[in-house]
Amino acid sequence: MDNNDNNTSSLPTLLLVDDDGNILEALKRALHNIDANIIDFQSPIAALEYCQTNQPDVVISDQHMPDMNGCELLEKIKRRWPKSQRIILSAYQDFDLVSAAFSSGVVEKFICKPWVNKELKFVVDKALSRKVNVIVTPNDEDNIPLTGLINFHGIIAEDEAMHELFDSIRHASSTNAPIFITGETGTGKELVAKACHAESYHKDQPFIAVNCANFTENLIESQLFGHTKGAFTGAISNQEGLFSAAKQGSLFLDEITTLSKPLQAKLLRVVQEREFSPLGTNTVLKFHAQIISASSNSISNAVIEGEFREDLYYRLNVIAMALPPLKDRGGDLVHIASFFLKKYNKIASKHFKKFSRNAIQIICAYDWPGNIRQLENVIHGMVILNSGEQITSEMIIKSLSNTVKNYTAIQPVPPQPAADKTNYHHNPEPIKDNTAIQPLWQVEKDAIEAAISYCQGNIPKAAAMLEVSPSTIYRKKLDW
Repeated sequence: MDNNDNNTSSLPTLLLVDDDGNILEALKRALHNIDANIIDFQSPIAALEYCQTNQPDVVISDQHMPDMNGCELLEKIKRRWPKSQRIILSAYQDFDLVSAAFSSGVVEKFICKPWVNKELKFVVDKALSRKVNVIVTPNDEDNIPLTGLINFHGIIAEDEAMHELFDSIRHASSTNAPIFITGETGTGKELVAKACHAESYHKDQPFIAVNCANFTENLIESQLFGHTKGAFTGAISNQEGLFSAAKQGSLFLDEITTLSKPLQAKLLRVVQEREFSPLGTNTVLKFHAQIISASSNSISNAVIEGEFREDLYYRLNVIAMALPPLKDRGGDLVHIASFFLKKYNKIASKHFKKFSRNAIQIICAYDWPGNIRQLENVIHGMVILNSGEQITSEMIIKSLSNTVKNYTAIQPVPPQPAADKTNYHHNPEPIKDNTAIQPLWQVEKDAIEAAISYCQGNIPKAAAMLEVSPSTIYRKKLDW
């Protein structure tokens, strides 16, 4: 153990654990200018004994060690010190075990061996800052993030589930491990991939996106691996592949389940060995980029049905992110619609300022099977083809009728007749028993719950019926 720690220091504690003394020395050299007290152990047992009475702020542990592996050590440290931040050092062949530990919250960050010093320092700096990389646990209530509408790298969200996704993106930013994004068509998977890249330590490197479904088998292989002149018919010159062009940035492979079995086998080798050979040559090149994959189809079903290699799936699914369909994103629906209205209002030099109440009801009641992409296209078309200061329900109904097959217009809720205030004031229902009077908050709560029940849990639709914003209902529910 390093003896230069100072218990009276206000600096955070960085605990390093690796049974290889040379690795420990390399870690300390790479982190020598970090503002932290560095404590190191070659024995996981000794490190655990230290943690019985000392709280580490950040722990970096090797995975393969005698007596106890890194994931086991970090799990025990988490039970003792749930606020500690836990980082695992591991080689790519450990993805299955580390992925399970990452999903359960035992491992918060992942650094591949051999590491890059720039990456290592970036990860540790972010962990020590504790500004955005906080895992919320039952024992960590003070760190629960505040809800509210935010624009996260172009993703508009108020829904709590999306805020949790943003936290996952921030956590994933400190690793080069593969990320797998699932979600229906049009939910914004490429936006999430770009956000992962923008939050990463390699954000100054290229971000390259390719939709695997847009290419034939031979063409996508050439696009990924590159080729030399004469490698196949039509190869009239050398071409750099995307594996090389991505450099140390991010390579986004959308609709990856459309890859053929032979190409899946070749991709598996790239992921495992971090190397590849261009078509027509035996030259071996290193692959440095982070792979971000996505699929709008059920990847698990593709694996079960034998259409997608199970071993490749586990290699790519180290960090899993799932995007909910637009209809399940609560109040986000109206906020996203308003965002697109402002965007295309400006582009088309129109003067729309808002949606009518009935228009909002239709937006909230419709299922949007094409998700965000469909919503954007509908609003774009409405802005171009109409004029005025307000988007009406008739505009939306017409637009949906033109773009969606067999669309049945959702009728807005008719306005209720105003109460007869004269009769109300002069002939109120007599109250015979004060037990019939309920507190105002209880009346409000009952009305909101009744609306939600009537709308079968669809909060945006319930909000439209109550003539309040969905965010109001979410806020009220938090107060109950």
